[in-house]
Amino acid sequence: MKKIQLLTLSLLLFSLNCFSQKNVVLHLSHYYNEEPFELDQEVILENSIKCKISRLEYYLNVNTLHSNNGDSIAFSGTFYNAEGAAITYPGKQILVDTERQYYEIGMHTISDLKSMVFHVGVPPELNHQDPTIWDSNHPLAPKDPSMHWGWISGYRFIALEGMVDENSDSVYETVLQYHGVGDILYKRVNQDVSIIETANEITIYLDVNYESLLANINASNGGVFHGQQDQVIGLINNFSNNVFSNTTNLNLTSLSITQSIAPNPFSNTVQIELKKPSKIKIFTIQGRLVIETKLEEGMNTIDTEWLPKGVYIFKLENNSISDSYKMLKN
Repeated sequence: MKKIQLLTLSLLLFSLNCFSQKNVVLHLSHYYNEEPFELDQEVILENSIKCKISRLEYYLNVNTLHSNNGDSIAFSGTFYNAEGAAITYPGKQILVDTERQYYEIGMHTISDLKSMVFHVGVPPELNHQDPTIWDSNHPLAPKDPSMHWGWISGYRFIALEGMVDENSDSVYETVLQYHGVGDILYKRVNQDVSIIETANEITIYLDVNYESLLANINASNGGVFHGQQDQVIGLINNFSNNVFSNTTNLNLTSLSITQSIAPNPFSNTVQIELKKPSKIKIFTIQGRLVIETKLEEGMNTIDTEWLPKGVYIFKLENNSISDSYKMLKN
């Protein structure tokens, strides 16, 4: 009986610890000259030269989160290479593309965030590893188009591609391409943050200003730059110094896209009533994505019969608004 009581107490403490954690999400708002940025739109470089950017992807490596009360979280991981050697690495990897705003950081016990530390690029411990060692959904797994330059050189920290109307004749005839490659380009960023915090989730809001990314590097002349040329170094230095800023206009606390979600605990189905069409993502308590689908405005039914018992995070997204709910399957 004593062993059963101890086991019950352990399970209760584990459950309480899980429920004290919050889902942490990074929300990036992509801008060019104070307007929402989209690929293939016309943007203005220095000297009023027009450009169309067709590809913009880059790696961020989140290192630490810091709260106003002195708490902090440091991210790290361990993997085994092809020879079976354990390699410990700092941070949590994120591959950013400009058509996406939300990036999951995981479940953590922290509150009242004030700042974060991250790097632009891939940490040296991972930069020269075989990309096929990662699960297919991992940011460092092989991508199409590729973000990996080769085992010796490592990953493209940033891939920016486009065309420039260098002659101002409405014909985009000049190639513009930056592929930042090499450990020397791994740059640290200390960033104050704005957050919206609920009982279940912390969303970190940052603005990303791409006109600053291309400032003072003669991008209007076009060119193809791979590796660590002066132009690429200037691009990366812009990234670490001028591109990210703390979002100051956050009037989202009263907004919600969910009318109701029930039951909780649930078993075979969950009923979700929405005010707006939304995307739902369901994560395990460890942060693994198990369901992702689109829902319509009004009442929706989610089939959860096949999910194992445990704690899940239900995240609903519509543009810049998101709702998260911690749900228990029994």
